[in-house]
Amino acid sequence: MGTTMSEHDRTDSDHGLWLTAVLSVGVFLALFLLGDASRVAGAIADVDAGTLPAVFALVSLGYLIRFGKWVYYLRELGIDVPLRSSALAFFSGLMLVVTPGKVGEVWKAWFLRDIEGVPVSPTTAVVGAERVTDLLALTGLAALGVLLYDRSATLLAIVVIAFLGGLALLQWRRVCLALIERSRALPVVGGYAEGIESLYEGAYALFRPRPLLVATAISLLAWGLEGVALWLVLESLAGGASVVEGVFVFGLGSVVGALSLLPGGLAATEASMVGTLLALGFSSSIAAAATLVIRVGTLWYGALIGVFVFGLYRFASRNEKR
Repeated sequence: MGTTMSEHDRTDSDHGLWLTAVLSVGVFLALFLLGDASRVAGAIADVDAGTLPAVFALVSLGYLIRFGKWVYYLRELGIDVPLRSSALAFFSGLMLVVTPGKVGEVWKAWFLRDIEGVPVSPTTAVVGAERVTDLLALTGLAALGVLLYDRSATLLAIVVIAFLGGLALLQWRRVCLALIERSRALPVVGGYAEGIESLYEGAYALFRPRPLLVATAISLLAWGLEGVALWLVLESLAGGASVVEGVFVFGLGSVVGALSLLPGGLAATEASMVGTLLALGFSSSIAAAATLVIRVGTLWYGALIGVFVFGLYRFASRNEKR
């Protein structure tokens, strides 16, 4: 097996992960102070013993479903790799969910290139399509709550219109290919024209109506499970919460976090979740506690899975070289 990252890249990735962890501590401390530290701590301690295992089980199932979308996309582009390598790339990539907008997950394309010789550009299109369909699904979950609770839908409408406009432009193949062809004459961009064209062809195929609908439906199911996990936490802390509330709050917070382009959506996601829960009538201590629990059970749980899987891969690779 070839090396997957240079020492410099690994150092940057590790530093980014630690920086996000430090920022998380700051955000979590702010949540404790917002909801009265003693009350928030007491609320977290009161979470039912069966709730946390249920949360991790739902989130884990969601990751498995999203892995199914990853496999589906690879097959749509005719990228034939062993299931083991595909799973290794996908689950290792979870360690980069803490990067701004999760863009760090494009590393999966280089990882598959190194272990299976897959060209980078088509796999990069897969990663981009994953993020787009995830955001579309989360917007749909948030829109459900907006409709039921009569909240302003301006932000969600802007997101949907922007994405639909972008997708429509990508499907205007003749124009896009003409622009790429003209880029070949540019001094810097021209050298990357072949890769850009390959990336575009992958995006064009993945954003056709059928794969777009299939992938978005898969994302709706996977992210919906995380919304259900938030509902379980709210039920354990306060009771009387509805599944729709959990799904709505989680979806809206995730959309706000993604659009903020902050590492892991930190601060923006938490602020949105807490603010929405307060608007729905939950106390500040319950809102802060529920947000803390679900963020640990989703964002950081996923990052730890990625670190664990990639760590096992590196350990196995070193043993093979001995």
